[in-house]
Amino acid sequence: MKRASFHTLGCRLNQADSALLASDLSAAGYEIVPWGEEADVLVINSCAVTAVASQKSRQAVTSARKAHPNAYLVVCGCAATDSQLLSGKGALLADLLLPNPKPKSLAALLPENPRHEEHSAIAPIPPIPHCEGFTIPGVGLYPERTRANLKVQDGCSFRCTYCIVPSVRGPARSRDLDDIVREARALLEQGYRELVLTGVNVATYRQGDADLATVFERLLELPGDFRLRMGSVEPGPLLDRVIDIMAQDKRMCRFLHLPLQNGDAGILRRMARRYTLEEYARTVNYAAEKVSGICLGTDIMVGFPGEDDGAFKRCYDYLSGLPLSLMHVFCYSPRPGTPAATWPGRPQGDVAKERMDALLELAADKARAFAASQVGERVRVLLETGEPLVHGWSDNYLKVVLPAMSGLDQNTFHECRIAGVLPGTEREVAGEIIK
Repeated sequence: MKRASFHTLGCRLNQADSALLASDLSAAGYEIVPWGEEADVLVINSCAVTAVASQKSRQAVTSARKAHPNAYLVVCGCAATDSQLLSGKGALLADLLLPNPKPKSLAALLPENPRHEEHSAIAPIPPIPHCEGFTIPGVGLYPERTRANLKVQDGCSFRCTYCIVPSVRGPARSRDLDDIVREARALLEQGYRELVLTGVNVATYRQGDADLATVFERLLELPGDFRLRMGSVEPGPLLDRVIDIMAQDKRMCRFLHLPLQNGDAGILRRMARRYTLEEYARTVNYAAEKVSGICLGTDIMVGFPGEDDGAFKRCYDYLSGLPLSLMHVFCYSPRPGTPAATWPGRPQGDVAKERMDALLELAADKARAFAASQVGERVRVLLETGEPLVHGWSDNYLKVVLPAMSGLDQNTFHECRIAGVLPGTEREVAGEIIK
């Protein structure tokens, strides 16, 4: 039997894409093996969201070719338009480049005998046309996991000034709603207990009269004991209906990740974000009021061109006043091909790092405060590990550690009470099984 292995860089959407390609190869008779094992076909799903991510993608390709010189190496994803991935220093790196959108069948593009002594490069496969209401055959393959990613949307048309994604993913487009439900049903029948809805900009989902809230309503009609979690989503008033559904149905995880990017109005405008600070705060506060115990996450970028001491202080103060539970903080990195990459006024490296450290400390304080607020609360935990080391995740995104006992098997739900925050952690808590 031919063997294939996948290495995925970047976002949750890339994970979903890899799972669908793996499912296609599995259906074609390939055995899917862990990355690093000998395989006939190696697939690297690349990332190009930052210059650093592009560099890591190139490094992954170079390392894979060196470690497996005779394997057929496929590079797909956001960095697959990089011609450097096809050859380097006179030696062939990738055998096949697959830019976005990814093909519906990878198996159909592979040679009958993919493992060979001499490789001959072919031209990159042209991307398939961007298609509104697109469908994806098959069902994502997620070995040894309790949750599965469910792709509902792809692409983005917003063109924030720091972001390359619209250029490498294409415009926003939505997956056919019936096709979403079809894959979700199949994933649940395979035993996954949590489905995570993912895309580039899922807030823009539209299929006729259906929007993102409609997607959740349709999925909640499926039978079975499961829960739904939403991946990162752009903030805005259209989320109100999703939040209302979350407040009404316990199968909806109490979690929203709303990327803010910056808490200063001037910087936000320079980033060309599609909301004001007032609108963002309204969405966050609405969620906090409607859904008790909700975990609210965000992304924050420091060091953007034009960020002076005053802008950073306004950002810090704004974040301090929001009921956030989880903050992902990172320094701005210029991405060639984006408008902001050529702008002057970037803070010096040591200044940006100092500001990032301050926000990381604020983030840690907020995470600990949220975990502490849940002590004594009842939560439903999906176990990721069984005996003897037992832990899982609550619907509001706390890692819950349980005492080892019989019957605590992987991929099972358990009603628990949060007993306390584990020392030295921010989001790990001790749990007690409710009999």
